[in-house]
Amino acid sequence: MAGNVSSDKAALRKEAESRRRALSPEVVERWGGEVQRHLAALPLFSDRVVRAVAVYDAQPFEVPLAGFVLELSGRGVQCVFPRVVKGSRELVFHAVGDDDWTKGPFGIREPSSRAPVRALGDIDVFIVPGVAFTRDGRRLGRGGGYYDATLARRGPNAQTIGVVFDCNVVADLPTEPHDVRVDFLCTEVLVKATGAPR
Repeated sequence: MAGNVSSDKAALRKEAESRRRALSPEVVERWGGEVQRHLAALPLFSDRVVRAVAVYDAQPFEVPLAGFVLELSGRGVQCVFPRVVKGSRELVFHAVGDDDWTKGPFGIREPSSRAPVRALGDIDVFIVPGVAFTRDGRRLGRGGGYYDATLARRGPNAQTIGVVFDCNVVADLPTEPHDVRVDFLCTEVLVKATGAPR
């Protein structure tokens, strides 16, 4: 059965990747701006004390977060970025300056190991990228399992927000026991609580 789930995920991932990589830079910028406006307006950023938010450094076809990071930084919130720990399925989150970047094991820009680390339990909100999501918070990642393994160890009160363009919000996704659902889903056209169990 697990093999069937894996092959189903691979086929869905290929379709969703094709859709998002077909988006023009202009569309990514325009839709990405809407996603970031929805994120910044979420009540959880004003109704509770948020000290640290895990974000990511977007690739050209992903939802950009630069404006959102600037907005949060202006509010005194620390934004931390993920680094892949080689040889393990975990992410470590760092506060980064302009000189704290390097190329990671997958050729993606990530923080240097020298940059200050923020403990996982001290992160209040995780902005979670994905290839596709369902409205009830199920997520299809890129297949490495890094976010699932990391989010399984988050603090008990930490909130998770999946971000994706609406063209990759799908009706259904196959899931496995280790798959972590997100608490909120945010696209360029909607932002909603998913009702995911904790």
